Amino acid sequence: RRGKTWVLLLDVDEFIAFNTIEDDDPPSPLEEAPEGVATLKDWKVMHGRIRGRKRAQLFGLYEGEGTRNGTHIVTGAIRESDEKIVYGNVVRDDYGTRYFLHDDSTKYQDPKKVLSQAPEGIPTLKSIQVRGPKLYGVIYNDTYDNPKKMDGEYTHIQIHPKLKRELLKSGNIIQDSQGRKYFIENEQLLWPPHVNASQVLRARKELPAVSEGKTILDVIERYRHQFYFGSCLQIPRVLYGSKESNYQPMAPTGFNDKDFVTLRYRWHAQKGNFDVNKFQKTIIDVSRVPMDHLEGEQAYNIHRPLEYFCRADVPRFATSLFRVNHYLDSYEAYTYRNDARGNKRKGCMECYLKKGNGTDFAVNDNIRPWLRSFVDEVGEAKAHVLLAGVGDFRPLGEETLVDFMAEKGGKYVEV
Repeated sequence: RRGKTWVLLLDVDEFIAFNTIEDDDPPSPLEEAPEGVATLKDWKVMHGRIRGRKRAQLFGLYEGEGTRNGTHIVTGAIRESDEKIVYGNVVRDDYGTRYFLHDDSTKYQDPKKVLSQAPEGIPTLKSIQVRGPKLYGVIYNDTYDNPKKMDGEYTHIQIHPKLKRELLKSGNIIQDSQGRKYFIENEQLLWPPHVNASQVLRARKELPAVSEGKTILDVIERYRHQFYFGSCLQIPRVLYGSKESNYQPMAPTGFNDKDFVTLRYRWHAQKGNFDVNKFQKTIIDVSRVPMDHLEGEQAYNIHRPLEYFCRADVPRFATSLFRVNHYLDSYEAYTYRNDARGNKRKGCMECYLKKGNGTDFAVNDNIRPWLRSFVDEVGEAKAHVLLAGVGDFRPLGEETLVDFMAEKGGKYVEV
């Protein structure tokens, strides 16, 4: 059923929560430029070396006072870090000029002036990024290389020095330095638009507390007609570190707060700080995704599993109804899991401490009432069965669930 078949893609150390408004929230994106600040539309980030230093510049359509109005420009080196170069923000270059970064995806280009798909025989490039004289991107339908590059393979081409930068807009055909043609896909048309910041702010004020027993699906159902979520709802993460603190015990009788990472750890990183929190996680509405995108296709990555349906940019924290709490946990827990990163985790205290840098920005207790609500919902006996082994990090396979329950003074029952 459309809009009813949502798949949540989280790791075992992550927990989704309602993104209620709090004092330490980052600012919401601006919807228009402040007075006296020029707007940069259809902008792209260009990374390179400026005066010997690795810096970012912006290329885009300038809208403001003076003779540059309506022309494409390249800014000076941007002073802000990459995490600040996102839509809705004002950035400053090293000449002191300020630019408001327009949310281009909410205002599509004129379809009469751009192509919706590549002409026959011309490869497609998407997710492009310019670095000096080279253009990097993901290629599809390669017709030039021998052997041909695989669909979805990351590649680069040499840009002709006289290539007009405005041609790098989505939906255009460009030529490389050898005269070979490529289509720049208008991928923004495939993404759900960003939601209006002021509307989300009102909705976030109405979000339920964890203790109220509401589910993620309840909230999606309530707001899916007000906000277009699309088929790929992306959620910002907040990393919780391993800093211990005094807290009011919240575990019901028979449970221990220290066994539950969501009750034990309260200190987290600054919200919206990409350097610490990293990439988003997603909920996919598979009822909106054609079967040919689900059958026999490997996920692009866990943060953006469906490249054609998930946005490439990181979601703004202030415009999300949900957030994902990502827990570093204790060193014992961090090194316990046997996954693709297991070899890097085992015995690497330095890795553990490095990952926890910056996770002592603020304290949050909003998710901690979940356990008491869960026990009230399913009953104490069933809760003990469902949560058997929590907080225990003995090697898997040493004992059965029945043995473990007997050791804890309980018994195994069918649920």
